[in-house]
Amino acid sequence: MNQKQIARLLVLSASLLCPLAGRTQNAQMHADELQKKLQARLQELQEAGGYPGLTAAIVMPDGQVVSAAAGWADAERKILMQPSDRMPAGSVGKTFVAAVILQAVDDGQLDLDSKIERWLGHEAWFGRLPNAHDLTLRLLLSHRSGIPDNVTEKEFPHAAISNLEKDWTPQELIGWVLDKKPLFPAGKKYYYTDINYTVAGMVFETATGRKLFGEVERRIVKPFGLDQTLPSESRSMKDVVPGELDPSYLKLKGQTIRDGHFVYNIQIEYAGGGMISTSRDLARWAKLLWEGKVFSPAMLQQMLDAKPDEKGFKYGLGVAVAQSEAGTAYEHDGQIPGYQTAIIYFPDYKIAAAVQMNADQLKRFKVPFEKCIGRVAGVALKDRLPKKPLPSN
Repeated sequence: MNQKQIARLLVLSASLLCPLAGRTQNAQMHADELQKKLQARLQELQEAGGYPGLTAAIVMPDGQVVSAAAGWADAERKILMQPSDRMPAGSVGKTFVAAVILQAVDDGQLDLDSKIERWLGHEAWFGRLPNAHDLTLRLLLSHRSGIPDNVTEKEFPHAAISNLEKDWTPQELIGWVLDKKPLFPAGKKYYYTDINYTVAGMVFETATGRKLFGEVERRIVKPFGLDQTLPSESRSMKDVVPGELDPSYLKLKGQTIRDGHFVYNIQIEYAGGGMISTSRDLARWAKLLWEGKVFSPAMLQQMLDAKPDEKGFKYGLGVAVAQSEAGTAYEHDGQIPGYQTAIIYFPDYKIAAAVQMNADQLKRFKVPFEKCIGRVAGVALKDRLPKKPLPSN
C-alpha cells in the first residue's frame, strides 16, 4: 500500500470514526442524564415512603445500564446505601428456577406436560402429595396445582428461626403439605405458593441428576455475567445489607443480620426464591430473560402464555403479564423477611427495571412498595410514551 492509499484510508477512517465518536458521546450524555433522573426519583420515593433504603436500575434498549441508591444500607450504623449493595430477591428467584427448567425442556431432559409421577413416583411419600397423580411441571410453574401453601403453616416460621444451620432438603419442605386436602382440582384455579416451585425443583434435580442452584450458576449466572448474583444457601453472606423485620411473621424484631449472620435460615426458601442479587444484575436479568436470550423462542412463548385468575391477574411460567400505559409488561416481585424486590420489562420499548428495599412492608411506610417499580421504570419511559390526545369539548 503506497502513501496516497494510506492517506485516503486515514481520511475514510476519520470520516467513519467522527460520527461514531459523536454517537458514543451523546449516548454517554444521555446515560448521565438518565442516571441523575433515576437518582432524583429514588430519593423522592425513599423520602416519601419513609423506607430505610432503596436501590434501583434501568436497562435501556441498547443494553446501557444506569443504577442508583437512596437512604440507609444500615440505619443503626449510619451506612449509606450503594447501588452495588446486595439483598435477597425473594420470589424473583422463581424466574431463575423457571428458566433452568425451561432450558432442560429445550434439552429434552424434561417435559412440561408429562405427569411428574414419571420422575417422583418412586418416592414413598409421592401419593400423599395433594393432587399427586395429576400434576405437571406446567401446573406447578403456573401455580395451578391446587397444592396448599407451606409458608402459612403455623409452625413454619418457627422452623425458619430454629436449627439455623440445618440444610432443608426438598423432601423435608414438601413434607409440610403431605396429606393436606387439595385446594381445588389440578389446573382449575390459580393459587400462588412457594411449594409449587419446591416440587418443580425436585423434579429438575431428579431428572438431570444435578443440584438446582449449581445449574442456575452454570447455566445462567456465569454465562450471562451476573457477577453479583448467587444462591442464598448460607446464613453468612458477604456484602448483603441488613433488612428491617416486621415481627408479625417470624416474631423477631430488628435487623435480619447480626454479627454477619442471618437471624433466620434463609436456605429454607429453596426454589421458592433462593437468590441474592443487586438491582443492576436483576434489571439485566429481566431484559435477558424476557427478550428470549436464555432459551429458545418456543420456550419463551410457553413462559409468557399467561392464564387469568378469577380477578383477571395473569401468570405464566414464572412471570406475571399485565397491561400498562407502556403496553404489555412482564414482571415478578418478591418478598422475604426484611426485603422486597421487583423486576419489570416492557417488550414494546425493550426497557427493563428493578428495585429493591431492605425492609418488610411495614405499616409506617406511606407509599406501598409495589408502586416503586412503575415509578422507577417511568424515568426511562416518560419521553417514549405516545402523547395523550387533548380532550375534545
